[in-house]
Amino acid sequence: MKQETNLYTVTVPPMRTSLKALAGILDKASAHAESKRTPRRSYEDALLADRLVFDQFPLVMQVRIAADNAKLGAARLAGIEAPAFEDTESTVAELKERLDKTIAFLDTIKPDAVAGHEDRKVELPYFPGKHLKAFDYATQYLMPNFYFHVVTAYAILRKNGIALGKGDYLVDLVLHDN
Repeated sequence: MKQETNLYTVTVPPMRTSLKALAGILDKASAHAESKRTPRRSYEDALLADRLVFDQFPLVMQVRIAADNAKLGAARLAGIEAPAFEDTESTVAELKERLDKTIAFLDTIKPDAVAGHEDRKVELPYFPGKHLKAFDYATQYLMPNFYFHVVTAYAILRKNGIALGKGDYLVDLVLHDN
């Protein structure tokens, strides 16, 4: 069966897949943190506060922003309101809940709400009085920004010695016989 390529198929399903991968990566981070726990300090707290460099957001924010990019991006492409999530997560389990809520929201986006709406106006609060067409928003801003934050979260955890590989990031590949 031939897969149709459209604005929906190149945005919502890949973001859903990447959020699932990020949840799996966080599972490995949690297990690693538990193995490093000391009576004086939770290694999980240290991981969540860590960053690649001083002027980047810490891991907790990278995960929140990836989830927000997915839910807000999908909502903007579909022309609907996104649910609001408080930024209160302070554990890996709470970050995974946020990812689960985001994936559940993505599951409510119907393909026909996005596909065929490439010219829909997308307004962003930080560009007042300006807009992007949905196609340009998706390809030039949403997807690159989304992947940036997912990969940065991955890199923070790799930097901390968590045994991750490309297979943890690239999940659900559909391989075909020649």
